Amino acid sequence: MSQGAVFANMHSKVRDLTRWYLSLLKTVDPYTQLEVNGVRLNSIYWLVAHLTWAENMLILKATGGTPINAPWLEHYSLGCDGTLHTHQPDMKAAVKLLKEVHELSQTHLLSLSDTTMEQNNLIGFGFGGDNTNRMMIQHCIRHEAMHTGHLSWLCKIHRIESV
Repeated sequence: MSQGAVFANMHSKVRDLTRWYLSLLKTVDPYTQLEVNGVRLNSIYWLVAHLTWAENMLILKATGGTPINAPWLEHYSLGCDGTLHTHQPDMKAAVKLLKEVHELSQTHLLSLSDTTMEQNNLIGFGFGGDNTNRMMIQHCIRHEAMHTGHLSWLCKIHRIESV
């Protein structure tokens, strides 16, 4: 099995968990930004848009795939402040775009050779001096898992049983 196939499988499993938590939160207003101990938490919508931006950037753009063109996603990029963009699609369309980017990403991951994994990514971004395509993919997977954890906290805060 190629590294791309392993990563595609891992990311698919993380996405299954993300989708499950989103399904549990479907009765919650996705635009509400809660505050805990004086700290604003990201809304459900923000998390969906940010995950879409991240996968589009870290897998499709960084490793030579064909990214989607949705300029409004830049509002949900690295370092953004958690606010909602004023010109964005509704939640249903945002979730649909999340799915579309993931499908493109999965197809692209399956096309990557092990040799391509060793090459430097196209956006020049890295961690600990490693800016290979492999690192971008690994980071995308761990990044999503972290935000999936945020969705689990939102379930707890809204008293939605998840376990």
